[in-house]
Amino acid sequence: MPSTTAAAPTNAPAWRRATEAVPRGVWGVADQGIVSLANFATPVLVGRYGGREELGYYTLGLSVYLFVYALARSVVWTPYTKHSPELTGAELAGFTGSCTAHLGVFSVASTAVVGLTAAAAGLAGNTAIAWTLLAAVPMMAAMLLREHVRRLCMAQMDFVGVLAFDSVVSLAQVSLIVSLAVSRRIDAASAFLAIALTVVLPAAWIAMNRRDFAFAPSRFRGDWLRNWSVAKWLAAASSMVTLGNQGYRWVLPALAGMAELGRLGAAQVMVQLTNPIVIGLSNYLGPMTARTLADEGSAALYEKTKRISVAMAGAILMFLGVVALIGVPLVRLLLDDAAEGVTRLLVVTLAAGALSEALLMPIQAATVNRGRADLLFRTAITRLVINLTLGFGLVSAYGAEAIGVGMVLGSVVALTWQWIAFAVEVDRD
Repeated sequence: MPSTTAAAPTNAPAWRRATEAVPRGVWGVADQGIVSLANFATPVLVGRYGGREELGYYTLGLSVYLFVYALARSVVWTPYTKHSPELTGAELAGFTGSCTAHLGVFSVASTAVVGLTAAAAGLAGNTAIAWTLLAAVPMMAAMLLREHVRRLCMAQMDFVGVLAFDSVVSLAQVSLIVSLAVSRRIDAASAFLAIALTVVLPAAWIAMNRRDFAFAPSRFRGDWLRNWSVAKWLAAASSMVTLGNQGYRWVLPALAGMAELGRLGAAQVMVQLTNPIVIGLSNYLGPMTARTLADEGSAALYEKTKRISVAMAGAILMFLGVVALIGVPLVRLLLDDAAEGVTRLLVVTLAAGALSEALLMPIQAATVNRGRADLLFRTAITRLVINLTLGFGLVSAYGAEAIGVGMVLGSVVALTWQWIAFAVEVDRD
């Protein structure tokens, strides 16, 4: 089993030996803390200084990026994380170059679709939504490139390197957003355009590390087909899950107006406090489960996944108790007038829904690396049906407070199904 800490040469500088003695998972959580702080500050500043309606538009534009991000994770980054540990030297550089080219094509295609959607919204007279989506286009391109750099580093377990990279990018992002807030010129569109300006930093990182990329067009198609054997199920599953979860963001303003979506966005701020740990752990789980399965087998992976899941479940219950006690006062402190109408029921149900998704991360990582992405597809269909029927029905009757309930119901079904399947496979082996 590979160590969870990196091994530094005995003649390495003292700072490097000290850094690499720390478990990689700790650096992964620290890195996600930096990223989440920047992503936390942005909607807070948009809501506090731009108002609840602008926070609604920001939430709407971000939901489009999250859908695109989920697809990119499925078709590019998860296959890269799965296959790259098997490769070294020129083979790894060639595979990295191919996956980077795949991301480039995907980025162009997805941003073009969003741009056309913005144009259609403008022609239909929805100028505010059109401008928001148009501003989201360059933001999406910048965020995809940034995430690509992060995923390349994390696949090689270089969490210290990604921490340094994200510290620079996050500082730039927060500085730009704060400058807009101070000048009182912040709204959803300007926030997206500010984030887009940070694209120069991941582009510079790729340029400085160009020796790690070998762009060989002759292998682009072969590497794509290799990845697609895993990605086709993941892409279908993530599309369904994200459509169900993010679809609430589009149904809600249609039913109750953009200010109601802003209320949801305000409550979402509380959930974002968990991102450093939840997403940091998710970033670590992919490469960790791949290596555990390769080195120790499925039985060891089952036990490790179970321990992580139990620990996460306990932490989630504790956090929900904290949300019930201080969630509403904290949101009001951060967002001022934009938090008007945020209730304890809303923050608790929304947090429960989001964290039920987080509880799926360990078993889903194990499922993917066991080559059972088809199982994710089947559970995703079930979750989508629950969201489109019971979930949307509850939202139409009870508003934003019901969104988390629909998410929890879908997650419980998927969680139960995937754990039963894993247990049966382990017993069979």
